[in-house]
Amino acid sequence: MSKAFSIPQRQSAVGILLIFTSTLYKLIRGFWAAFAYFIFKRPEGDILLYIVLGVSVIVVLVAIYSYFDYRKFLFHIDYEAEEFILKKGVFSSDFVSIPFDKIQQVNFKRGILQRLAGVYSLVIDTAGSKQKEVEIKAVNTEDANQLADILNSLKESKHVDAEIADENQTNTKAKTEEPSQEKWTYRLSLATLIKTGLSSNFFRGFGLIFVFISTIFNELNQFFKEETAEWESQFTEDIGGVATESILFIFGLIFLLLVLSIFITTAEVFIKYFNLNLTQTKSSLDLQMGLRTNTRVSLKPIRVQILKIVTNPIQRRLNLYKAGLWVASSEENDKKSVIQIPGLEKDTIQKIKSFLYQSSETEAGTIFKPHWVELSRRLVIGAIPVVATGILQYFTNFIEFQWWVLVASVYLLIYAIFQFRIYNSLSLKIGEEFITKSYSSWDETIEIVEIYKLQGITVKQPLWYKKRNLVHIVFHNAAGDITFRAVDKTILHKMNYCLYAIERTNIAWM
Repeated sequence: MSKAFSIPQRQSAVGILLIFTSTLYKLIRGFWAAFAYFIFKRPEGDILLYIVLGVSVIVVLVAIYSYFDYRKFLFHIDYEAEEFILKKGVFSSDFVSIPFDKIQQVNFKRGILQRLAGVYSLVIDTAGSKQKEVEIKAVNTEDANQLADILNSLKESKHVDAEIADENQTNTKAKTEEPSQEKWTYRLSLATLIKTGLSSNFFRGFGLIFVFISTIFNELNQFFKEETAEWESQFTEDIGGVATESILFIFGLIFLLLVLSIFITTAEVFIKYFNLNLTQTKSSLDLQMGLRTNTRVSLKPIRVQILKIVTNPIQRRLNLYKAGLWVASSEENDKKSVIQIPGLEKDTIQKIKSFLYQSSETEAGTIFKPHWVELSRRLVIGAIPVVATGILQYFTNFIEFQWWVLVASVYLLIYAIFQFRIYNSLSLKIGEEFITKSYSSWDETIEIVEIYKLQGITVKQPLWYKKRNLVHIVFHNAAGDITFRAVDKTILHKMNYCLYAIERTNIAWM
């Protein structure tokens, strides 16, 4: 009797529909400006007929492509070679081979169409390889769970066999064979989710509004250059006249953008983290969340490289914290390795710490603070935009001088306040087992990394640092870097200890 998934097989037939909708969506997203042009122009007669025929041909071609893509997509497990094998490609064959020890995570994702069809998208993340990830778009629930369990168990067995493990590590395989026992569960309630959204970073909302408006304007402008030239000029003059004559208009616009950014940020948090459920079993942290795309992730302590805890003054009063878990990944795809879990209570954060780390990160350690040169550097960088716009204002007079002075003064004041706050809060604590970096502007952030999981340390000393005996430290980790600038040279003896700790340990770090 053959082992499970040892014979090449296709994904569920629903994959044809998912490939079709995904490809069609990419085409629409790429040519949405053209669709907008035809809608505004409202073509008639033969032109409309040609457009309908063209769209119909494209839809048929996408359907044919989706069918052959589904037929060519085959996957199986090669137990002898200890690899997961994937073959795909319509016009050219793509052969992907992933050794078990390169598998980082096996996750589940579920979009709206996949929920309706009753299937999962199974994503295999890899670390330290060019292949960023492998995604099987349509796998039924039973096969998805079975395939994930097999790959996870084979991955753990490979790690145990390949490494000289300590007493805890040698029990890993046995633990994976035991049934998962739930120890505690944290469910994010609807009220807490809304509070998290309302108290989150609104600058992201501002950014999304700006990008959305500028994208629409630039795209449509390519199709309506002649028609929009006149009204664009007139609109700019009218708005400019009102803006320079009415302070109420400006404050009203800022208030409107603030309300809109709050709404966008809250909606984004709601969609992304809806029905968040975090469960600790005997060997892993299991996370499930998402409204539009439902995600399931199972994390083991050995995989987590950096723990980042974030809150802000409002959220701290509401007892809300966000945990960021950085897991190892290839440098080309570091963004996918960050798992954000918002809306957690302080007690839940402590439970996560206790699960990830056997010893407490509150251990005693040496604390280092940055030199005032770091504050000077930050203030100089912040002044560059003011100098640049000042030069532009001098030569072009693009805005009235008193308005430029007002905007520049407000910007410099706010920027300086935030930078003073960051500088005063920056600290680096190095203990026997942990490195902890703390800082705050609006968000109050703590980054924790275990010393034995460091891959290396870089020490830099620019020319302007030498007279003051300052250095710039970069801690390299499989999930990213932790940097600390303008610190006293006495930190170097701690760097020697860290390098020694890295070399002496034989504990697996991923």
